[in-house]
Amino acid sequence: MNSSLQDLVINLSSAAIAFTAGWSFDKARNLWRFRNIRGFWKRFATEDLKVVTSIFINEEHYIWERSGLVGVGDVLALNELRQQLKQAGVDQLPLTPSHQLTGLERQGNLILVGGPHSNQVTAEVIQRLPVTFAFGPGDAHDANIYDSVTSDVMRCVMDARDQLVVDQGILIRATNPFNHERSVVILAGSFGFGTSAAALLLARSDILSHAIVAQGHPFEAVFSVEVAGGAPQHIELKKLRRLDSTMVRVGP
Repeated sequence: MNSSLQDLVINLSSAAIAFTAGWSFDKARNLWRFRNIRGFWKRFATEDLKVVTSIFINEEHYIWERSGLVGVGDVLALNELRQQLKQAGVDQLPLTPSHQLTGLERQGNLILVGGPHSNQVTAEVIQRLPVTFAFGPGDAHDANIYDSVTSDVMRCVMDARDQLVVDQGILIRATNPFNHERSVVILAGSFGFGTSAAALLLARSDILSHAIVAQGHPFEAVFSVEVAGGAPQHIELKKLRRLDSTMVRVGP
């Protein structure tokens, strides 16, 4: 082998080794970086997983779109969920509008996007859990969040032009009340910014490393989120409690 060919082989070998080392390092770094996200979503990587979206199909919405309407906040939440679930091996989101989820599908692992006013499956699940954080009644258009433990009331904030500047929401992980062998996560905002913020919370290390969350316990959390430029900004976790979701509640 002449010297030129030998130099070429050495250079190519060195490049291959460097590429492999770099790829291995990046993979190891990502495995470490996303370990908490994978741990949170690992139980949801099942064939019966359903991501259930809110949908607006009332007569006034049906006039404009016959297939129904989905809010921007829900779309942002779904995009964030897609990235997180990919770390747990879920390559495609199995999306189903809430009004199309069958009784049998309710028994699988569920990720419910949207609050009880817009997602009927969220309403059904929350009704069956002993939650202490709850939205006001939908027929009164009450977007406040009520704490039954302290009697505190959380309210969204509007500016002088009646623009939303602080939204809020509820985040829940619990046993699926329709099947205790499966789990449910609920991402629900008073408005859409709160729903998208709930998804963003699930990527934060301070949430994922919280003792209740990291140990796999059911929990409920309430948070606020600043809104600017049409997007959620700073998210502040207000309260996080362990939820005894083995206690299934029936009736209102």
